[in-house]
Amino acid sequence: MSNMFLSVSYLGELIAFATTLSWTIGIFPFTEAARRMGPNPVNHFRLVMAVILLTVISILFLPISTIQLFTSPLPQHWLWFGLSGIIGLAMGDYLAFTSFAILGPRIGSIFITLSPTAALFAGYFLIGERINFIGVIGILITIAGVIWLTLSRSAQALMLDHEYGNVKKGIIYGALSAICNGTGVVLANKGFTYQQNHMDLPFFQATWIRMVAATLIVFLITIVRGKLKTITKPIIQNKNNGFIYTLGGTIFGPVVGVSLSMLAISLLHNKPSVAQTIFSLIPVFVLPLSYLFYKEKITLKAILGALIAITGVVILIWRTELLQFLF
Repeated sequence: MSNMFLSVSYLGELIAFATTLSWTIGIFPFTEAARRMGPNPVNHFRLVMAVILLTVISILFLPISTIQLFTSPLPQHWLWFGLSGIIGLAMGDYLAFTSFAILGPRIGSIFITLSPTAALFAGYFLIGERINFIGVIGILITIAGVIWLTLSRSAQALMLDHEYGNVKKGIIYGALSAICNGTGVVLANKGFTYQQNHMDLPFFQATWIRMVAATLIVFLITIVRGKLKTITKPIIQNKNNGFIYTLGGTIFGPVVGVSLSMLAISLLHNKPSVAQTIFSLIPVFVLPLSYLFYKEKITLKAILGALIAITGVVILIWRTELLQFLF
């Protein structure tokens, strides 16, 4: 019985870890796609594919019709999940794709560690989230561990793939993407908090709303700027098989990853910083995949950094129990 209670109590954290793994896998094909077709076309194309896939899956597996996909959510659902999609997916992911294309997955992923801080500040203003000093220590330990393992490479690593763009731009865009993603998590949590007091909305449908809102806003901006042809040309040409890489990234990122993230956030009631801290472990998950795909050597510093980062997550998750134990 105690094992069952433990699994139920920390189901949100387990789903958050599964989310992190899925997103990590998606980083690699998205990085390759962004380098082949450009970050902006990839961002547009993967949103369209994600909406199509999520719509088909929702119609097949959710007890709702196509019309109900649009009509069953309340206006507040469209507001909060829509804003979450616009800030987290439309803005945040475009910035992230640019950063990954310039700096590479391993260096670019360091900036994800800024997301918990963004989530904590946004959560304070939007949902009144509180966190004790032990939780803050956990966040700081996690960030320190991930930064250490990510920067354990030589200084020349920061100049990796310089031909893909300006390194300073990659750094700035990486930091801004983390802020957008952290804020997007809190806005999604706001939507789930609202529905707990009014009506239940399937987490998969919440994902669909985020994708629809993000898709509409990026294409609206592109059309207003007169850049639609510029965006669609690399996609139609399928430059260097960018289509296949984008499809692979879309499955693991917007479809599986984002859906799992919505489930995790819905389970982690009023604790978006916990979810975002677990999501920020992507650089830890990147290590073995970098070895698998790029044959990058895993050093002792990298292993120690990963252990430190995971320790920080454990402290954050158990912060209330630790506070009671210590005091």
